[in-house]
Amino acid sequence: MSFQQAPPVDEVIEALRSAPLDQDADGRALLPSAGVDPSRPVGKGNPPRLRRRGKVAPRPTAMEVERRIAEAQLWIAQRMPLLRIYENAGASWGVTNTRTVRSYLDAARQRMVEDLISNRLEHQAQHIYALYDCARRAMDAEQFSAAVGAFRVIAEIGGILRGPIKSPELRG
Repeated sequence: MSFQQAPPVDEVIEALRSAPLDQDADGRALLPSAGVDPSRPVGKGNPPRLRRRGKVAPRPTAMEVERRIAEAQLWIAQRMPLLRIYENAGASWGVTNTRTVRSYLDAARQRMVEDLISNRLEHQAQHIYALYDCARRAMDAEQFSAAVGAFRVIAEIGGILRGPIKSPELRG
């Protein structure tokens, strides 16, 4: 009787891990079929593509798209981080595809720019009114440098002041 020495345990475990699930009579691996039809040439429909798993959200209505763009504008105005926007879009809209969320964000940014351009005078008036209120409060609190700064910004917005206030002698 001759006893053969058993291979180390690590080699046995590795052989079991790398062994195929099914083998033919000769010990060759039987790999699962990829769905290739041998009678047809391999191409676009051969092998067939795997179908998406899970539910695909239905396409949104035009009103839903407008609501999503408005919500994206709000998130942009709040300076929300992009990762948080992705999370909110997934929770609120059921959209997890980042490319889709980015397309909504692009549309929201474009709308914000168009709104700013079309209502430029209205935006200027709102900012000037807010700065006058700021300057009045600064003068009431005897913070005159802050009031002067607010008036300088008002002049810049109104187009009265184009350059810095400092004289050329002080710049040098």
